[in-house]
Amino acid sequence: MLKYIVSLLTRKRQFAKNEIEYGKSFMFDVYTIVLVFLLLCNVLINALFLDQYISASVFGGMAVLMFSTLLWPDSIRFNKKLLTGFFFLLGLVVFFCDGTAGKGCMNYLSYISLAIAVAFIFDFSIDKIRIIFLILSYVLFFLINILSDYSLFSDYWLHLSPVKQLYVRVYKVIEVVCCTFVGIYFISRDKVKVREYYIEKERLDNLLKKTDKISFSGELYELAMSKNSLFITYFKSEFPDFFENILRVAPNLVSSELEICALLKLNLSTKEIAVATNSTVSSVKNKKYRIRKKLNISPETDIVLYIINTF
Repeated sequence: MLKYIVSLLTRKRQFAKNEIEYGKSFMFDVYTIVLVFLLLCNVLINALFLDQYISASVFGGMAVLMFSTLLWPDSIRFNKKLLTGFFFLLGLVVFFCDGTAGKGCMNYLSYISLAIAVAFIFDFSIDKIRIIFLILSYVLFFLINILSDYSLFSDYWLHLSPVKQLYVRVYKVIEVVCCTFVGIYFISRDKVKVREYYIEKERLDNLLKKTDKISFSGELYELAMSKNSLFITYFKSEFPDFFENILRVAPNLVSSELEICALLKLNLSTKEIAVATNSTVSSVKNKKYRIRKKLNISPETDIVLYIINTF
């Protein structure tokens, strides 16, 4: 199972547009696995120590759902509305579990774990309202149970023994410590990646100002071969009309094919393109064949020369 998970995460690299996108997706995947692990721990706690099989089934279902998101496209997984709804739902689950287990179990500590996850997944500069909404929701849920003296869900009280409450408290402390360390690590790593991105962007901006097109083409080659996320940005700087012109001829070209066209414009070989796009040589050949058909290039015409001279 572990080998399958590792291969699944690694395989995503070839579908990412750039290293920054891949890094974001990879960290999200790892954090998802951490959350799945914590949900499975809740299953074990409820089934083996608390004899709460219904709760164990609920947490088990949530763990399966969370794990299944690894197979979802990033366009869905990173949807801010879905993420906000999901974390609000998790807050409601903690609210109910805290209310039924009682103050002695300290289930409210899970709000800290959720808050850390929210801080990692959302960007405060962009998602300020969503973050504030979720954090205030968690605070409100916590206060409702405290101020009502945990009487809101009195019909569903679990009446756990002191020993069972101790089990839950110990687990909750471990959960919070684990989430804190993992969250801090990923948040700091994400900031480092962003800082490196802007340092590289500033370097290339300065380079663009003081170099001519011929020497900058060499920089484009280096960006392409190093799979730098800024490749397309600076390709457009040197060839501002390239994509517009080629899409005018073949509007049905997809983004991955447009990237191949940009690399062909730089006169990269099939093998070099395979390295630059994290794909196989045969995959690149297939894409070049589709590009040839969409651009209506005859078999006897060299596709590289055609793209260089035409666009």
